Amino acid sequence: MRWLRVAVPLAAYVALAVVVALYSDNAIDRAVSAGLRRTDALDLAWRVASWPGDHIASVVVPIVAIAALVAARASREAACLATSVVAATTLGQLTRWIVDRPRPPHALVHATGASFPSGHVTEYVGLFGMLAVIAAVRVHDIALRRAAIAACALLVVAVGPSRVYLGAHWPSDALGGYLLGTACVAAVARVYRAHR
Repeated sequence: MRWLRVAVPLAAYVALAVVVALYSDNAIDRAVSAGLRRTDALDLAWRVASWPGDHIASVVVPIVAIAALVAARASREAACLATSVVAATTLGQLTRWIVDRPRPPHALVHATGASFPSGHVTEYVGLFGMLAVIAAVRVHDIALRRAAIAACALLVVAVGPSRVYLGAHWPSDALGGYLLGTACVAAVARVYRAHR
């Protein structure tokens, strides 16, 4: 039954990828993106939420997190985190190459490459989702554990809307990133918990 946590989001992701490949320019995505109301304050807030997945930061943040785990003598957790991030990133890149969906026009940020799934969302879930799993197992102080999980959850929840708001992705791109990232985290977490 526990593998359903992997199979369900993975199956949903594959189904969504097929739909996007067949109907990349759809009315739902366009309606949601066109309905956004932008302000200077929101521009700044969503740029900040999106920053850990930008360019150099997308490499530095995972490396720092993995190094911190190694320094804390949590090598198994570091390996799980690295596996989650690499799996999410690699599978996301592979899907982008296959689906080859154009990005929305008139983005507020510089974005290149294909659009589905959102790399930011996929990588955030792979990184911060796995960090939340590790915190739930390794952090014994209840208040600190809750704070760590809440911080990871906030980052994961915020990144999808940020990418849509900034015009870098369609809503279904963000949804695809959430589904793929969740499947990767669930798979690694299943192995991690089984071997503890």
